[in-house]
Amino acid sequence: MLGTISSRNPNSQSVFENPFVKTLSIAILMGIFLVDMGLGLFEIFSTKESPLPFAVVLLIFAVMFIAGMVFYERQGLDTLSSLIGGALAGFGFSFVFVSLVGGVQFALGGGISAIGWDQVISAVAASMVASVIMLKALSYKLQNRFY
Repeated sequence: MLGTISSRNPNSQSVFENPFVKTLSIAILMGIFLVDMGLGLFEIFSTKESPLPFAVVLLIFAVMFIAGMVFYERQGLDTLSSLIGGALAGFGFSFVFVSLVGGVQFALGGGISAIGWDQVISAVAASMVASVIMLKALSYKLQNRFY
């Protein structure tokens, strides 16, 4: 029925299908993600303690180790290679998660105001540029590998 609120123009494009909006939103998320990880590492090295209990970090490692091992086995790697890949995936995800939690704790503890919002916003902007460069370089490298 024409003129109703639910009618859609079949020629219109969704906001998230727009390449500018898609790239900008990914860059903003990656910039915030990278800065949060950096602030988390700053928090961990300044307090010299983990923001999460060791048992939680070990649980995260175990789950990601198993998931990574199964993923690499299904990709056709042998048992030893999938164990090594699972261990690297578990270590990497644990490191990322602990640093993200440390960054959130740093921000909630008033650390951003101590550093200054100008520096944090500048770091997010620089991380946005770096993330777009990484994404474009990665897509260029992988464009001939996947069809």
